Formats: sequence, C-alpha cells, structure tokens
Amino acid sequence: MSLHLRYAAISDRGVVRQGNQDSVFAGPHFIAVADGMGGMAAGDLASAIVINTVARLDVPPPADSVVDELADAVADANRAIRRQVADDPQKEGMGTTLTALWFDGEWFNLVHIGDSRAYRLREGGFEQITVDDTYVQMLVDEGRITAEEAERHPQRSLLLRALGAAEVEPAFQTIKGVPGDRLVLCSDGLSGPVSDADIARTLQNAATPQEAAETLVQQALDAGAPDNVTVLVADVVTEDPGEQRQFIGGAAADARLAESDTAVLRAVKEAEHEGEAEGDAESEAQPKARKHGRVWRTILATFIVLALVAGGGVWWARTQYFIGVSEAGNISLFRGLPFEVAGYRLAWLDIESDRPAADAVDSVESDLESGITVDGPSAAEDEFSALVDPDAGNESLDPLCATAAGETEAVPAAAKDCRDD
Repeated sequence: MSLHLRYAAISDRGVVRQGNQDSVFAGPHFIAVADGMGGMAAGDLASAIVINTVARLDVPPPADSVVDELADAVADANRAIRRQVADDPQKEGMGTTLTALWFDGEWFNLVHIGDSRAYRLREGGFEQITVDDTYVQMLVDEGRITAEEAERHPQRSLLLRALGAAEVEPAFQTIKGVPGDRLVLCSDGLSGPVSDADIARTLQNAATPQEAAETLVQQALDAGAPDNVTVLVADVVTEDPGEQRQFIGGAAADARLAESDTAVLRAVKEAEHEGEAEGDAESEAQPKARKHGRVWRTILATFIVLALVAGGGVWWARTQYFIGVSEAGNISLFRGLPFEVAGYRLAWLDIESDRPAADAVDSVESDLESGITVDGPSAAEDEFSALVDPDAGNESLDPLCATAAGETEAVPAAAKDCRDD
C-alpha cells in the first residue's frame, strides 16, 4: 500500500530578530528545514542555498542508491556554501543546519546535521527522532549532565556540526512510515522556547497539519520567540490528498534570493556541475571509491569529536566570543569556546584590556574564570562595565582597549580609537 503526505509549513522571523535566516521546503515527496547561522556572515544565504539545492529531491526516490543520492545533494549544497565563502571571504562563518525527509510512499530517508529537529507522534507516543549536534547533547551522551540540565545550559545553542564547514558528515536514518504518523520538522526557534510536552499536546489536539503548525508557531511567539521560528507538520495518510502545491518559505523564498541571477541559484548550479564532474571522474577511475569511502567514514564516526575540532568545530568556534582572563591576568575578549572539546582548547585572544581580573566584582569572579559568552566586541563593551568594580584602581582606563598582545587579529573600531588616544 502506497502512503502519502499531507503537509503544512510556516516560517516566522519571531519577536526579536529583524530578519529570517530559516528556510523551509515541503512537497509530496520531500520536506526540509534549514536554520542559517552567521549573522552578518549571511546565515540567510546559507539556508536558502541549501533548501534551493535539496528541493530537487521532491520526486519519487530511486529504487536503490537513495542514501547516495541524498548525500550527493547535501554535498552539492555544502559545496555551494563554500564557493560563496571563497568568492567573498567576509562570509566566512556562514552555515546552516539541515533536517530533511525523502519519502517513497513507505519509507522515509532522513538526513540531519545541526540542531533542527524531527519529531514523530505515533499512536499517542511522542519522540524526537534526530539527535542534536550540540555541545550539550555531547555532554548528555557522555553522562556528564542530564537532559533537564541541558535545557538550561548556557551553551545549549552551541553547534558542533553544520553545513558550511570544509568537511561535513551528516547523519542518515531510514524510518518506516505508518498511517496516522504525524511528523514535525522545526528549527530551534520552536524547540527552544516550547517544551516537548507542549509540542506533543498540540500535535495530539490539532485536527490538521495547518492547525498544528499555526498553533506551534503561536506558542513560540507567546513565549517570546527570541529566534526565527520554522515549523513543518506532515501527516502520513492512506488516501491520496490530491494535488498539493510545493511550499517554500523563509529566507529561501526571499525575492532577493530567489531570482535566477542571484548568488543562491548561481552557487547551486555551479556546485551541481562540480559534483557531476567529480562523479564522472570517480566512475571512470574508481567506481566503488565513493561507496567504500562512505563506509569507512561511518566506521570513523566514533572519532567525530576530534574531527570536528580539526575542521567544522574550529570553523564554528571562530565565530563565537567570550570575556575571560588572559595569561597576563587581564580581563580580555576571546574568540572561540570558553571550555575544552575533547581535550582541546579552541580559544584565541582577540582584545586584551589593561584592567586586571582582580578588579572584577566578586559576584562575577567565577564566571569570568570560566568565560562569559557575548555576541561580539560591541556586546563585550557593554558587558565590561558590569564586570569591574568602579572603586578599584585604573578608573581612567577605557574598557577593552587593545594592547600589543591582543593585536594578532583585526581590532574593532572602538578598540582602535581608544588605542590611538
């Protein structure tokens, strides 16, 4: 018996964000959600590239080599992002999650990287069918914190894997569809502010996918929606729902990114050509190399954290900032992560102030030692005034004025101004 999908999707920029970096696609055979990241580094462009690339899979999957076809589409998408970075180095750091399902009428072929989630409601039972590629999930898996503690962890949004890195290895699953299943794909704009219990309750009570999607998005908005909110709900049904239009939303539907002469489709087309050329070379020289390579990489999955530190982890780490204590004992701004990943310290001194850590107020001493995350140099300036004791010495020093030790990378304008004074 061939099954069908009845679907609905909504993407909202949320309450706080000025733009939408999420993208979503829904069709009779293929559904996907991507959550872009990178801020000024064009997270919206990254998610739009990926969705416009993988949307070509909205056709009945082949009888065999489905995983290979899915992997090739994701590789094309990643290649297109990397091409954008090569053409414009200012976009270094752009990336995106991806969670997608390719349906053949009986089986779902899932690909996942990042923290956009897939949930399933089946006969009253509710479960998350993806595993977040996040630092806190790694801590949960290692038994170092509980799932409840992960929800409150200050680094809960820190990704270990995402598309846009030089090397990526998504997770693949094959899941059997059952009539009555209700599936949800969503960005963390939903799973962050709305609990799993509330998501499950909404899915159980909603009569249609459209009602479920609308209710879930509204719940995220009511909770403050600090991030973009994207929700896709798909029901597995036995009756053919008739013709359903493809849905594309969020950044992927932005008119500025959807025209035929834009960076998105140019990058997608070029990446596909590159992928075809590589595929031809492989088929002539080593027809089984790709398959064997994938098997080998799967075997190496047990060492994935070390691989991330060497590749994608470093890429993502360099887009993060925190305030900590330098080797000289001064309050300083760092790029990277204020903790170790697999025994590696991914942190680089960005700006060192002349203010000793001893001047910090007592209430933040321990936080300063472990690292206080900030959004960037501007946010660090604002945070600095709350950290230091105004009665301590050096009152005349401007916050976070770069010293010679901290000039290994580009210094923000504010730091340059106080250095020149």
